[in-house]
Amino acid sequence: MRNSVRANFAAFSARLEGRVDHMYLDRLGNVTIAIGNKIDPLSDALNLAASGAQLLRNDGTPASDAEITDEWNRVKTSSGPTQLHLDDSGIDTLVDNKLTDTESALTPFFSGFADWPADAQMGLLSLGWAMGPNRLKSPNFPNFHNAVDTQDWFRAARECNMAGADLVKRNAVDRGLFRNAAVSVEPPPSDPETLLLPIPGSRPQLQLNSVDGPSDDDVGTLQRMFQPSRLNLLAPGSFDPGKFDAATDAAVRGFQSGESGFPVTGVVAELTWAALGEGVPLA
Repeated sequence: MRNSVRANFAAFSARLEGRVDHMYLDRLGNVTIAIGNKIDPLSDALNLAASGAQLLRNDGTPASDAEITDEWNRVKTSSGPTQLHLDDSGIDTLVDNKLTDTESALTPFFSGFADWPADAQMGLLSLGWAMGPNRLKSPNFPNFHNAVDTQDWFRAARECNMAGADLVKRNAVDRGLFRNAAVSVEPPPSDPETLLLPIPGSRPQLQLNSVDGPSDDDVGTLQRMFQPSRLNLLAPGSFDPGKFDAATDAAVRGFQSGESGFPVTGVVAELTWAALGEGVPLA
């Protein structure tokens, strides 16, 4: 994978799943730790130290297998508080190990992955991280496989949706990543090492009658993304550049209505920005 993807994956995933230093139960009842790292069955928790992610007591000393087993069982049955934790180094090691394993499991099914733009790599790894790489094996997600095989990144964005109400935000961000990849290869193409990961919080909320200021280009960004060569929701000459007019409002609502789990409000806030993708490069 590209260096920019590896360097930023932990921060990217923490924004979606949080960064937790102790054991907890995930939505499926699995004992989990760090950034969505499943340590279930118990043997996975006992093997953490061998991978460089040692569970520690409150005083910073390594926990014994007996202590890990006791705490794991208490978490599994929701019968008591946690006392053991990973330090930051342990979390980073665990996340990096899982990321490497996820890449290794995915690349046999996605030829050319090494040459993909950074945002496309991040999008695929995010999918594999969230639902397990085996779920992405062919013949699963056939339309998505066809899209990425032909590097049709806009189509890949439409076909990468995961089922589950709790995955609406990750789905939005993943679609935004593939749309970023599509924008990055437009002439003149961007450096494929550059990660254009959207940072929704850095964008203002926009709605009907919003106007770009002298040094702003947020409404203009929306309007460019909706052009026929991209999302094909805004016809040339039908809108006032830099102004969130009625045509732009209709394009936003059309976009939202096509995104799984989105409320159709005409307001461009965090979720819509994330799904649109085109954003501020992640430093």
